[in-house]
Amino acid sequence: MSVLCVLAAVVAHLALQAAMMLRWSGWNLGAFRNYFWSDQLSYLSIVTGVADGQSWLVEPFTLTGTNHYPRAWYVLLGTVARWTGTSSATVWTVGGLLAQCLLVAAIATACVLLTRRWWAGLLGFLPFLLGTGSWFVSDSWMTLLDSHAVLWGPFGVMFTLNGETVALSLGGTALILLLLVAAGRIRGRAAWVVAVLACFVVGALAAIQTYSFFVVTFTLLFSGAAVGLVRSRSRAGAVWSAALLVLVLVAGPVVGREISQLSVLLLAVVPAAPGLLLLGRALGWRVLWCVGALGVGAAPQILATAWGLLQVDPFLVYREASSTDLGVPWTNGLVAAAGVLPALALVVVAGVRRRRTLWVAVPSALALLWVYLATNDLWGAGQEPYRFWLDMYVLVAVLVVPLLAWVVVEGLSGAVAEPTPADRPVASATADPAAAPAPQSGTDAAADGEPGGATSATPAGAAPAPWPTRDRQVLAGATVVALVVAAVWSVSDFRLFREGVTSAGYVTLAGDVYLTAGAMADERGDDLTVMTDACLDPTILKGTWPGPVAFYNRGMAWPDRKADVDAAMGGIGTGELDTDAALRAGIGWLLVDRDCSVPLTEGDGLTLADERTAGTQTIQLWRIEG
Repeated sequence: MSVLCVLAAVVAHLALQAAMMLRWSGWNLGAFRNYFWSDQLSYLSIVTGVADGQSWLVEPFTLTGTNHYPRAWYVLLGTVARWTGTSSATVWTVGGLLAQCLLVAAIATACVLLTRRWWAGLLGFLPFLLGTGSWFVSDSWMTLLDSHAVLWGPFGVMFTLNGETVALSLGGTALILLLLVAAGRIRGRAAWVVAVLACFVVGALAAIQTYSFFVVTFTLLFSGAAVGLVRSRSRAGAVWSAALLVLVLVAGPVVGREISQLSVLLLAVVPAAPGLLLLGRALGWRVLWCVGALGVGAAPQILATAWGLLQVDPFLVYREASSTDLGVPWTNGLVAAAGVLPALALVVVAGVRRRRTLWVAVPSALALLWVYLATNDLWGAGQEPYRFWLDMYVLVAVLVVPLLAWVVVEGLSGAVAEPTPADRPVASATADPAAAPAPQSGTDAAADGEPGGATSATPAGAAPAPWPTRDRQVLAGATVVALVVAAVWSVSDFRLFREGVTSAGYVTLAGDVYLTAGAMADERGDDLTVMTDACLDPTILKGTWPGPVAFYNRGMAWPDRKADVDAAMGGIGTGELDTDAALRAGIGWLLVDRDCSVPLTEGDGLTLADERTAGTQTIQLWRIEG
C-alpha cells in the first residue's frame, strides 16, 4: 500500500502540474511551454547544440567565445537527444518532469517512513501547491517587485522544467535522504553510504545551476549546524554563531566592495562553523567523507569559474555585479511566506516541548536561512535576493511537509517514539548521576495535565514520554490553524496559476516558418553566422536549427567580438543594419520576413540569395557583402 500511495502522489503531481498540456490543441512533447520562454529557449540552445554534436564549451548561439554557465544538465539532455534522435524540446520536457517525479517520490517516501503510516505517502505532491497569498495582494498568482523580481509559490519555480528546477529536485531529494538518515529511518552502513552520496549530489549541483547549488548547500550546512547546536545545547556555540553572523552583516559589504560579491557568499557560510564543529565532534571522523564528497562534487564547476575570474573574463565580471534592484522588501517577503510559517512554528514548538532535535533544528535553520539569503543585498553579496527567496521556498515546502506529518501523526496517535540518532543519547545506569535531571514530583507532573505523573516535556537525556492530553489537544488545534492558513494562502494562487499557464499554451518550435528558415540557412554554403530581423525570433530559430545565430543571452554567456555583435543587432529594431560591424562579428547572412514592419534589407551591401513561402509568410535569405 505504501508503494501505491507514493505512486499516487507522483500521478497527482503530474496531473496538477502537467496535465493541462494535454488540453492544448496540437500539443506534443516537442512543443515548448509558453512560460517565460525567452530565457528557457536560451538554455535550450545548449541542448540543441550538443544534440548536433557541437562543443558545449562555447556561447551556444554564435558558437564562439567561452561558456562558463553551469550546464551539466543541458549537456546530458543534448547527449540523450543525440543518441536517441529525439528533439531537444522533447528531452527537456521529459527530463524535467522525471526529476520532479523523483523529488515527489522522495517526499512521499519520507512521509511514510517518518510517520510509519502507509497513507502518508499521499502527501508527496502537496509542497508544490503552496502559494504566496498574492491573490489578495495583487489579484494574481505572483507578487511583482522592483525590476523583474517576483515572488510566487513553488509551482511557479518548477513549471519551467529548466536546470534550476532539476537542481532543486535533486538537491531536495538529497536533503530528504539526509533527513531520513538523521531520523534513524536509514541505519547501519547504509546510512553513511546514503549520506556520502547525498552530499556528493549536493556538490554536483554547482555544475547544474548556481543559485540552486548555493541554496541547497547553505540549507545542508546551516541545518547541520543547527542540529549540532541543539543536540549539544552549547551556549558557547550559539554565542559564537551569533557573533559570526553579526560579523558577516558588518564585514560583508566591505568584502564585497574590496574583493568581490561572490566572496561574500563564501564568508556567509562562516556562522555555521561552530555548529558544524559540534556536529563533527559528535559524529567522529566519518563526517569528513561527507565533507569530501561535497567538495569533490562541486570542484569542477567552482575551479572552472575561479579560473575564469582570475583571467578577468568580462562576462563573469559583469555577471557578478549585475544584480541590482532585485531585493525582497521585508513586508512582501513576510506576507508571501506567511502561508507556511505557522507550520514551521508548530514543528519547532513541538520539538522544544518534546526535546526532539530535528524538529527544533531543521525548521529553525530553514526560517533563519530564508531571511538570511533573501536579504543578501543588505550584507554585500547582491546576488538576486528574490531568486534565493524563491528557491528557499521550494526547499522549505519540501522539508516542512514530511516534518509536519511526522509531528502530527506522532502527537495525535499518542505514540512513544524512540530517540533518533540526532537526539542526545538516553541516559544509562552508568551515567554520571550529577548530570541526570532531577525527577519531577507526581504532583508537579500531574499539574501538567496528564494523570499518573506523565510530563509534557521530555527531560534531557531521558527517553520520550507519551504525549500529554493537553499537548495533543493544542497540537490538533495548531495543526488545523496551520492547514487553514496554508490553504487560504495557496488555493487561489494555484488556481490562478493553472488558469494562466493553461491559457498561455505552448510555443511551436517546429512550425513551418522556422523549419523553412532553418532549411534555407542550411543551404547558405558557408559557416558564417545568420541574423534574423524583428519579425523572426532568434531563440525559436535556434531551438529548431543548430547553426550559428546572431544572438546571445546577456546573463548566460558572451560571444567573441561582443561589441560588433551588439552593433549589428542594434539595427534590428531600427531597420538600419551596420553591415561593417556584422561582417567583423562573422555575421554573413540575414533571414527576414519579407513583410516585416521594420525592414532590414533596404540598405546597401545586401544581396537576395533565396526566397520561400511558409504558410502566409514569405521568408528571405540575404547575403551580407558590405
